[in-house]
Amino acid sequence: MRITERDIRLLRMIALSHAMTRDQIIREGIFNSVTRVNTRLRQLIGLGLARRLETPFFSQSIYCVTPKSADYLGERVGSLVAGRIGSPRYIQHALMTNETRLEMKRRGMTQWRFEQQLWKTFEFNGRKYQIKPDGLAVLPDKHILVEVDLGHTATMKYADKLNGFDAFVASGLCESSWQIETLRVLTLTTSERRCQTLKSLTPTNARFMHFVLTFEQFNVPMIGTWS
Repeated sequence: MRITERDIRLLRMIALSHAMTRDQIIREGIFNSVTRVNTRLRQLIGLGLARRLETPFFSQSIYCVTPKSADYLGERVGSLVAGRIGSPRYIQHALMTNETRLEMKRRGMTQWRFEQQLWKTFEFNGRKYQIKPDGLAVLPDKHILVEVDLGHTATMKYADKLNGFDAFVASGLCESSWQIETLRVLTLTTSERRCQTLKSLTPTNARFMHFVLTFEQFNVPMIGTWS
C-alpha cells in the first residue's frame, strides 16, 4: 500500500488533535464518504500507523496515531508522537476541541493553529510564564484564541492562564510571535454559572478581549461524560 499525501494529511490531523472520530474526519473534508474513510483507516491500522480506541462512553470509533507514524509527519509533528505511549489523555477534551474547530470552520475560519503549535514559555517583569491555549482560529477579519473548559480546572489555575495571556500581550510577544495586535480569547464551557466564574477571573484592565460562552451557545455539542 502506498502512503499518499492525503494519508499524511490525515495522520497529521489526528496527531495534532490527539484523537478524532470518524465523523470528525469526514467533516474536516479529508474524505467524503463513510466507506472511503473506513477503508483507509482500516488500511492505516493494518500498517501500524493508526489505531482504534475503545471506550464505553461513546458509540463511534475514536482514532489516534501510533509512534510508527512519526516517520511520515515531518520532524516537528513527528517528534510529538514518537514518544507517545498508550492512549491520549483527556479524550473528551480533545474531541470537544475538534468540535469547536469544526464550528469555527463553519463560521468562516481559514486556518487553525493547534495547541502544540502555540506553546510559549517566556519571562516578563521577573516572572516566568507558559501559555498553552487549545487552538487559534484565523478568520478573515480577526484571530481568536480558543480555550475549551469542561469544568475540571481549578479557578486559581484558570486565573493563572488568563494572567499568562495578559503578560504575553504586554510583553509584545503576541504581536512579534503571532503577528496579532488585538488578542481575542474565547472560552467555551459547560454552564452559565461556570461562564460567570471564568469571566470574573479576567485580569483587571486586561490587555486582551475575553469572551465566555457555553458550548450550547456556540453550537458545539457535548461529547461523552468522561475525561
